[in-house]
Amino acid sequence: MVLALLFLLAGLASAQTDDDARGLLQEIASSSSAAKSWLAEGIEVDELSGRGMQIHDESCFKVAYQSRSKMLWETNTTKETIGGIDTGVLTGALVVCDGTDHWAHYSPSTSFYRSSIVLSPCKPEMGDFSKIADNLTSAVRVGRDHVQFANASTVCELVRAEYILPTTGRDSSGAARSIRIFCIDPVRKLILRDRAEATNVSGVVSTKVTTYTRYERETNLPVDLFQFQVPTGYFLDEGPQPDLIVENGVYRLGMPISAPTLISKVEPSYTQDALQAGVSGIVLVSFNVSPDGALDKVKVVRGLGHGLDEKAVEAVRRWQFRPGTKDGVPVAVGPLAVAVSFRRQ
Repeated sequence: MVLALLFLLAGLASAQTDDDARGLLQEIASSSSAAKSWLAEGIEVDELSGRGMQIHDESCFKVAYQSRSKMLWETNTTKETIGGIDTGVLTGALVVCDGTDHWAHYSPSTSFYRSSIVLSPCKPEMGDFSKIADNLTSAVRVGRDHVQFANASTVCELVRAEYILPTTGRDSSGAARSIRIFCIDPVRKLILRDRAEATNVSGVVSTKVTTYTRYERETNLPVDLFQFQVPTGYFLDEGPQPDLIVENGVYRLGMPISAPTLISKVEPSYTQDALQAGVSGIVLVSFNVSPDGALDKVKVVRGLGHGLDEKAVEAVRRWQFRPGTKDGVPVAVGPLAVAVSFRRQ
């Protein structure tokens, strides 16, 4: 009788703990959903191990969110090791929704992408906790820990949560199981650290630890934060093209046409009007490159005004190119779109 009572009390305590942890995650999800803006910075560590695989990546990130049409996500790899050996490969990503367009650049590439936010809305990669209670099967408090947050050592509550994530597709055979351990500030309703672990059917273990060093909700975000900026001379990548398109003797990029090569460029100059107005950003200039490397049909396809469009065209006309080729023979290629950057010092 006594033993049965002890089991009953233990079960009740476990249920209360589970309900308490679930309630905390639901509160955080609600707070995140209600937030109209937020800014987060931190460090992410990714690891893959198993079946002879050992990959370790470390990166820093910054995420700013104001609405579904205005978002910034920036990340830079600080270290990558494969099999314990430092590769020395540093990569980065910059994704910006500026209210109209969705821009993306992945370094060390010198090209970038652009699409309408209507067709390609921005979604925060980190810092959005509105879905952490979805597909939750269990949650329990497992202790306390501390992390460096806002330049101070902060005590947090540890919650272990298990999820069942339904798989999709014709070959779906069930659901994936994921375990996450959150380090939570229960007062501010913030997740300060998120450790997620999952194992696939091949036995490969994926671990991701995201530690937030800064997180601000309902903060005033500067307008220029949602402004896409890449160095002058970076080209707009329009994605895969049909094998061969030629219009009026001018070839579009795509197999078997090689791209023209920028040999030298001239940086644009600011106008006094733009400086006084505090304008910065990129002007997109389109042109064709002829078989002798000369530019033709130079025009602005996305401008900034304040005289900067004219300055961009003036600079681009002075650039020098090695022409694109077809089967090794120089041909006219275009239209190409290039960024001309104006950044206030």
